[in-house]
Amino acid sequence: MKTLSLNEKIGQLLMVGVPDEKFESLIYRRMKSQKIASYILFKKNTPNATVTQSLTGKLHHMAEKAGISPIFIAIDQEYGRVTRISEGVTRFPAAYGFGRTNNPDYTFDACQIAGQELSALGINVNFAPVADVNTNPANPVIGTRSYGEDPENVAIMVQHAIRGYQDAGMICAAKHFPGHGDVDIDSHLSLPVSNKSLDALHSAELIPFIASISESVPIIMTAHIMHPMIDPKWPVTLSSLFLTKLLRTDLDYKGIIISDDLEMKALTKFGDIEDLAVQMILAGCDMLIISENLTHDVSVDTVYQALVDAVQNNVISESRLDQSVERILRLKKSISQNQRTSKEVVKHPKHVEKSIQIMREIFFENPDSTHFPVPVAPERLMIISDVLELHDIWPSLKINRLLLKPDQPVKSIQSMISTANEIFIFLSNISYLDQLNTINFFHYQRIRFFSLNNPYIQSKIQIPLTSYINLYSECLPLEIFDGLIFASSQ
Repeated sequence: MKTLSLNEKIGQLLMVGVPDEKFESLIYRRMKSQKIASYILFKKNTPNATVTQSLTGKLHHMAEKAGISPIFIAIDQEYGRVTRISEGVTRFPAAYGFGRTNNPDYTFDACQIAGQELSALGINVNFAPVADVNTNPANPVIGTRSYGEDPENVAIMVQHAIRGYQDAGMICAAKHFPGHGDVDIDSHLSLPVSNKSLDALHSAELIPFIASISESVPIIMTAHIMHPMIDPKWPVTLSSLFLTKLLRTDLDYKGIIISDDLEMKALTKFGDIEDLAVQMILAGCDMLIISENLTHDVSVDTVYQALVDAVQNNVISESRLDQSVERILRLKKSISQNQRTSKEVVKHPKHVEKSIQIMREIFFENPDSTHFPVPVAPERLMIISDVLELHDIWPSLKINRLLLKPDQPVKSIQSMISTANEIFIFLSNISYLDQLNTINFFHYQRIRFFSLNNPYIQSKIQIPLTSYINLYSECLPLEIFDGLIFASSQ
């Protein structure tokens, strides 16, 4: 601490995104001049395991050259809807699927495997597990990212997730404090407001976070949520009542508090982002994320300079700055290149076997799954989906496929399904139900509906279904169907 300059200390506070092309000169400038020592990756950076490992190798090498190693390289690899690396790694269900198995050992195993594989790819921070309780069916942003609706069960799953990551040597983060599950607005787009009291939060939302703290979770991420009953002025990320009094003092949390992305629209009504960044540090944040992945209207340089100016003008005291830097350096001290696991563990056959075991149990947990395997003649099957990736289901088989699009004429859909005996509908976006509900299906057609996103979608379906099966936010890769659907026809 005594050897660090002000610029080096400020560089520890920021975690920024990596451009998808020609990033070396920009990132090296940030490493060398601004000493920014934490980076976050998104799907644009990580199309597969090989590209990911190459990218992180460059970042680690550049950091060593710039004299700021070790650096944090972070990712949101939750699985399910939020999966940044989908090719070349072991796939796992979304958290909601794990919650339905009621088997915390599966959560431990999956997070241990995920931690090992991410580490082998050069990543040392995973922003998971989601500790939110899915208490609002209208929640547009959490849903199946949560382990479920019961706070105590969510807490147990979160604890086992943290233990799994820790066993693999992976730094993990509980998010989104104090709970993002009971709002009906996406904070990426606007400001969610919850009118819960502090007592109400203690009875539900805070339970998994208290459990996380008991497991010494190294990072907690804040939520951009307004709680006017508790702090009428600031949302959580900007609130000292939440971050310093509640989380740091009352709950005795000693790890790193990191903001959710500063590019999210929930913050815009409170002022200029550079001023808000200063307020976040004053409120109790140790690190700030600027993803450069959403709006691209938050300047890393402007925020950086605002923090420098705030310390030089004693708006942020040197002692307050040092508190955050010490926490960050203490956690970085636990990072060792020797702890990185071998590339051989990535998608190891034993990992894939465990994944399929978990996925099959989740699949057959659905009451309507018990009729599988189903003998289906591929030429008599129609697959309808709104997800582009599903357009290539079983490419070796000649199956009729229909990719739903906005404003697609119902007559064209009606015509395409006329020759099908068996219809599989894989639906992620509930808005397409209006199209599907107006179609006249034939009495001889067996219609199997697979919900990919919203576990509450069933109540809005007017189609005469043969079965309704939750896949919990695309958490079950389609290899789960191998040997099930076409068992009698291949």
